[in-house]
Amino acid sequence: MKRIFCAMALCTLVSCAPARYKSLCPPLVHYTAQEEKQAADELRAHPDLHELPAMMRDYGNERREMRLN
Repeated sequence: MKRIFCAMALCTLVSCAPARYKSLCPPLVHYTAQEEKQAADELRAHPDLHELPAMMRDYGNERREMRLN
C-alpha cells in the first residue's frame, strides 16, 4: 500500500513539472528586403555561377517549408 501511495505521489509531482521541448529545426534567420535584393543583385552580377543560384533556391524552399510547420 505504501508503494502505491508513493508511486501516485511521484506521478502527481512529475506531472506538474514544466515540459521542456527543444526544437529539431534551427531558428530561421530573417533578412530584410534590402539584404535580399542586394544578394540577388550580387548573384546576377556573376553569370559564371551555376550551382550557387540552384542551392539558394533550395535553401529558400527549405525556409518556406519550415515556416509552414
